[in-house]
Amino acid sequence: MAWLPLANVMHRKVRSGLSVLAVGIGIAMLIVMLALTHGTLNEVARRMESVDAELLILPRQDNVIFTAGAPFSEKYVRLIADSEVDGQECVRSVIPVMFDQIRMGGQQQRLFGVDPEQLTIFLGNRRLAAGRVFDAGLGFKRLLAERAGRRQRYDPSTITEEEVQAACELVIDTRLARVGQYAVGDTIMSLGREFRIVGIVEAGAAGRVFTSIQLLRHLKNAGVPWSSMFFVKLQDPSVAEAAADVIAARTKARVELKSDYGRVLFQSFEQIYLYINIASGVALVVCFLIILLTMYTMVVERTHAIGILRALGASRFMILRGTLGESLLICICGTILGIILAYSAKLGIEWAKPLLTVAIEPRWVLLALAIGIVGGTLSALYPGWRAARLDPGLALTLD
Repeated sequence: MAWLPLANVMHRKVRSGLSVLAVGIGIAMLIVMLALTHGTLNEVARRMESVDAELLILPRQDNVIFTAGAPFSEKYVRLIADSEVDGQECVRSVIPVMFDQIRMGGQQQRLFGVDPEQLTIFLGNRRLAAGRVFDAGLGFKRLLAERAGRRQRYDPSTITEEEVQAACELVIDTRLARVGQYAVGDTIMSLGREFRIVGIVEAGAAGRVFTSIQLLRHLKNAGVPWSSMFFVKLQDPSVAEAAADVIAARTKARVELKSDYGRVLFQSFEQIYLYINIASGVALVVCFLIILLTMYTMVVERTHAIGILRALGASRFMILRGTLGESLLICICGTILGIILAYSAKLGIEWAKPLLTVAIEPRWVLLALAIGIVGGTLSALYPGWRAARLDPGLALTLD
């Protein structure tokens, strides 16, 4: 009896194989969707959390992923810098960032506009693999400061085209350089300008592409110093939560602990996760309905054989166990196939889209195994119950 489930499955190889394939596809779809979304978001969160700061300040109503434009005027810098906790100044430095988009490596990349003197806050101890940082001599930043004078404003028309073009420089990370096959000296068109890659830094920084915030403000805001978001470095990191509350009250903006960025990021994708869960759930339900139909058909086909087993003394539990064994065998094989397909899909996605991170975690594999076992058991319950309740005398008269 121990080999009977395997023999029954092998008796209808094509039908059993299609059932295994159906389960495998459903399991692979679940694993790949989870691995792709969690892998990519975790990678983005780790890069943002590498910035040497404790707080992030974002527009209150914006999604952290799709934050765009420059909603923060320069008055926010002073509001943030003057914040106090228990009567003591708590902010060491305010680091403005301005975002834009640039197409590199076959897809849209977020372009980080940062002050060249604050770039090390984003790069940390990552070394330059080639070239130099943008605006290395602070020439463009000082030029704008000189033209602004005491008024703190300059006339954009006084900046020549040659001076602007000379400042159109980019620093990219090694991963993007490898994917796009970029080298120092290559040029990229963006914002109607030709940007030169002047440096390549080790991967892992908050952004993959950096340029001068002064340049972005000049090109997009006519030099008006507005920002997309701020990082905040505190005097004492232990007061981060209190400082966040104070700054949020002063600025009416969204203030998050940098360490909470991953959570905030995942919250921003709640609707997408709902879609993923629904789509995966529907796919798995269809897979296990196929198993149910397969097992039910097998029971109907083997009515005479079941009658013989009952007449020979097989108990109802033994018949039910055999049916469950067949279903579990199909589902476990399908789950193993699904895991293999998921790893194959991971390799395919990372080959086609190298900037995406597909992280298949052990918990997703364990979840797949659990779903396969539970699904196989539930799918076989009704067919097994029907087989166990067949009357031996009636079953023997049918063929």
